Order: sequence, then C-alpha cells, then structure tokens
Amino acid sequence: MIIPNDPFLGTHYIGKEELKAVKKVIKSKSLFRYHGPNLLYKTTELENKLAQYLNVKYVLACSNGAAALKLACIGCEIGPGDEVIMSSFTFIASAGSVLACGAVPKFVDINETMNIDTEKIENAITKNTKAIMAIHMQGQACDMIRINEIAKKYNLKVIEDVAQAFGSEIDGKKSGTFGDCGAFSLQAGKTITCGEGGFIATNNKKIYELAKMYHDNGGYREGDNYPTWENGKTIFGENFKLTELQSAVAVEQIKKIDMIIHNQEKKYNYIINNIDKNYYCLRPKMINQKNVSVSLSIQFNTEKQCKKFIKYMNTKGIGFNNYCSNLINEFDTFKLHQSWNKICFPYNVSKYQDNKCPKAYSLFKRTAWFNLSASLNNKHLKYIISELGKFQNEE
Repeated sequence: MIIPNDPFLGTHYIGKEELKAVKKVIKSKSLFRYHGPNLLYKTTELENKLAQYLNVKYVLACSNGAAALKLACIGCEIGPGDEVIMSSFTFIASAGSVLACGAVPKFVDINETMNIDTEKIENAITKNTKAIMAIHMQGQACDMIRINEIAKKYNLKVIEDVAQAFGSEIDGKKSGTFGDCGAFSLQAGKTITCGEGGFIATNNKKIYELAKMYHDNGGYREGDNYPTWENGKTIFGENFKLTELQSAVAVEQIKKIDMIIHNQEKKYNYIINNIDKNYYCLRPKMINQKNVSVSLSIQFNTEKQCKKFIKYMNTKGIGFNNYCSNLINEFDTFKLHQSWNKICFPYNVSKYQDNKCPKAYSLFKRTAWFNLSASLNNKHLKYIISELGKFQNEE
C-alpha cells in the first residue's frame, strides 16, 4: 500500500467556492488590486478577514512568504550591520530575508521541540543584534513568552516566521501576534493557500506603514487608492503586491482554516493515541500550546536507528524521511559568503559568523518526519499504526 504523504493542506480543500470566487474576478476584468473596470476589492477583503482571525490591527497581503519576511524586516528597520538571531533549522527564506536587507543571521541551536532553544539566545546577543526571528517549525510555535522577555530585556525587535504554523496558538493567542510583526505564507504547502502569496500581521502602525510603502515600490497610499511618490513620506521599494485572483482564493480558504486544523489534529491524535509513546519519542510541546498538525516526527537515539526506521517504513509505502538536505547554515551562501554580486553584499558590510549548532545537527540526523496529508483516511491511518507496531516488535 502506498500512503499519501504530500504536504499540501489547503490545496485539498479547494472546491466550488474558490472556483466561483475566481470566476467573479475574471468576469470583473479587474485583476489588479487598485484598478479595474469593476474592482471587487478582494485583496482588501482578505486583509480584513485575516486581521479579524488573528485579532490584530493591521494586515498587509503580499506576493509570497519570502516577501512577507522581507517586509517584516523592512518594517522593523533591519539593515546593514545588523544581526538577527534565528535557528538554523528552517527554510532558507528565513535567513534570505535578512540578507536581502543587508543584515546577517546569527544562528542559534534548537532543542527537542525542533524550535530555537531560548536558553541559548542571550549568549548570542551582541551590540549588533537588532532582532530575534522566532521560526515556528512544522506547525508548532516557539516559546514566545520567553522570547519576548529576552527581547524586552535587550530592547530587540521580535519577528515571527509563521509560514509553517498558521493557526497555531499559545494560551489561545495566535502565533504571529506575540512579536512586533508576524510573517505568513499562503504557498501551496501551507495551512491555507492561493498557490503563492503571503502577508504580514502587526499591531504597530509604523511597521505596517513602512512595509506597505516598500511593497508598493516605495509609494504611499491611503486606503485602496493608487500610491503616490511625491508627498515627503516616500522611499524606494519593490513590487510585492498580491493579485485579486489569488486573494479571491485565499478569502474562501480562510473560511475553512478551522476545519482544516481540526481535521489534521484528528489524524495526528488518532496515530499517537494508538502507538507506544514509551518507545516512540515524539516531538515535545508546551502544555498550553495548540499545534497545526502538519506532520508526525519521531526522534531516535541514534542516526543509525533513524535510518533503519526510515528504510523499513519506506519499504512499506510510508514516506518517512529526514526533514531536508541539510541545515541552512551549511548552504553555500553562508559557508562561502556568496552573493549575486562581485563585492559579496551583504557579507562585505555585515560581519557573518559561522555559529555551530550541534544539537540541531544531531536532531536533524536522527529525526524521521512524515507529512500528514489531508487525503489520509482511516484505512491509511490504521495501516501506519500497524506498521509502527511491527517495526517496534522487530527491534
């Protein structure tokens, strides 16, 4: 039996509602968020719905999750010479957004939660540290209470990378709303999707206005009016706008987010409640935390045992695997200080230091991950549980 293990959650919930919404936008012939013969203002509607869901004052929709991360950095005024503390167990866009602003990441080790080890943050802070980026990996939030305490003590900004955990909570408060700014993704493999797309969320008007200008090529706009560039407020920027077509899909998807999260939680709980948790070491979480169950991760004592488990499960059609090719601090751009330009910006203006993360490297090698596909059914789940039991008995 081949068990589905694709990472696409919201994609599986695309249906007649999204199709109807897209048809309306196409019929309006108004695909750009500020202009058109019959503009439906779907991007504005999306921003309002997201702000309501997260209970924040400001949401800015943008072209993708990487753009959202850069806009969060821009809004927090991160620039050349600055350092941003983050874990190395993440997708490269987290660090890439910092590099794009002329700053450098300062990698800090993780703990068994697979998120940043808050006990290691203070030792990484230097005079150049400007912010902490809390990256909520695979549906599980970081310890935001402790991170905010450290940030307050050292007068640092807090940016939350919520690309992989939209809808997760701590004490009933949504991830992405604890720090100064949260960056989210609407890419195909995320909780909800419009193919690509992203947004930032904040309660800080200054951060919002600065990010909004940058995403509008530096122009200043009020409401849904077209931006202007000659009013004494403007800067330069890039074009990170979301289209009305994408927004129409995302508006329908946000209506389904609670159902998606609930269905994923049921799948996860069904598995873990029917396996021996004394044998299988699951990713730990805080008691007051609600995750988005995008995956099942099992930690082993050794890399050898993890490889044996992955090989066994793969022969049974269950696609457990290591998370990715390597930790991002091992990627070329960091090891060789490589850039798109000959002067190697931003490494020529911001001093990057290679910080070893032994715990992250160890956990990376001895943790097996399985994507909890939205298309998993009871037959699939029972088969997974059965094979987990058989592997245990063969050990």
